[in-house]
Amino acid sequence: MKITFQLPKADPDKQARLISEHWVQLKEPKSLPVAILLSVPFMLVGGFLTLMLTRIFVPVSLEDYGFQGGGISFNINILYILSIFALLLIHELIHLSLIPSFMKSKHTGIGIQVFGGFVFTEEIMSRMRYLIVSLAPFVLISIVLPVLLGPMGYLNPLLIFLIILNALGSSVDLLNVVLVLSQVPKKAQIRNHGMNTLWK
Repeated sequence: MKITFQLPKADPDKQARLISEHWVQLKEPKSLPVAILLSVPFMLVGGFLTLMLTRIFVPVSLEDYGFQGGGISFNINILYILSIFALLLIHELIHLSLIPSFMKSKHTGIGIQVFGGFVFTEEIMSRMRYLIVSLAPFVLISIVLPVLLGPMGYLNPLLIFLIILNALGSSVDLLNVVLVLSQVPKKAQIRNHGMNTLWK
């Protein structure tokens, strides 16, 4: 397993070899900024779904987050800042832990950049495993967690903020899931090379 501060880059020669071996490149955004832009609808849907789920158990008030009397007040809260970093780490570790043999793999790693964290791998996975890896942080943190904590009365403003933030931050994962479901056959295998996703 590797730790990096740069997005993985595709080797043109290896890419050509994979294509010659009948791997088909997924039709997907060519850069992260484009992927983020295209994922905005998933951000809105995921955030709204999680908000509605959370409100089943506890009222969510904008006043808890600085919106009062038509104005906004910001307080720098070190607990919130540290919690965001912890959330980012947990989100990526969930992805990582579900990748086959991630500890032993020389082709798997975790990275950090200005926009946040990311996990990468060139390990070959079934379509189902790939979908599970992609969806797990959203499902576990933004769906399962509020359902478990809500009935016990443990959903406080900080946890609600993190749960919804995770749903918003899962938008690119959700976009990837839709791209795979719409392009990759059920019995196919999937792998990544750089930022490219391929299947056969």
